[in-house]
Amino acid sequence: MKRLAVVALLVLAACSSDGRALRPPPPGVTAPTPPKDASATTFGSAGTGQGLTLTSPEFSTGEPIPRVHTCDGENIAPPLAWGAVPAETLELAITVTDPDANGYVHWVMAGIDPSVQALAAGAVPDGAVQATNDAGTHGWTGPCPPQGPAHHYVFTLYALTAPSGVVDGADGHAALAAITQLRAPTATLIATYQRAG
Repeated sequence: MKRLAVVALLVLAACSSDGRALRPPPPGVTAPTPPKDASATTFGSAGTGQGLTLTSPEFSTGEPIPRVHTCDGENIAPPLAWGAVPAETLELAITVTDPDANGYVHWVMAGIDPSVQALAAGAVPDGAVQATNDAGTHGWTGPCPPQGPAHHYVFTLYALTAPSGVVDGADGHAALAAITQLRAPTATLIATYQRAG
């Protein structure tokens, strides 16, 4: 009986912490903000990344990206937050593409330290790199679709278990290919934008 109690105590001690406690975000980024609708903005993925999440405090999935983040506003990247990053993650990467415009690349950021949990609007964490977007500029370029139906913007977070190899100023499509070929766990947030006309 005494032996059974000792085994139970050891099991409880082992389960009390898996070494993946959330750390506070580094200076320059905000702490994650709960999404407007967690069920709509968090997506699991196959394999070890099941439960990885990606949200924004400014829009939920299926909602429009606020004008300030587009070519009609200040054209700054929106704030993002994430959680449940797998313990084996070496690097995080974020991409934003427009499937309604032949996969137009709006943003590729790689080299994000796995301890980072969120990005403030327009923020780039220390050590992160950004590729060139399809507008020919470095970093983020916001939605700027032609007048007509709304376009969709696919934000994808990758939890990479190997270095992406992406360097600052790399071609956006080449950077996207380098990230996606690693087959990492992912989380996705899809927003829309429609120009007034």
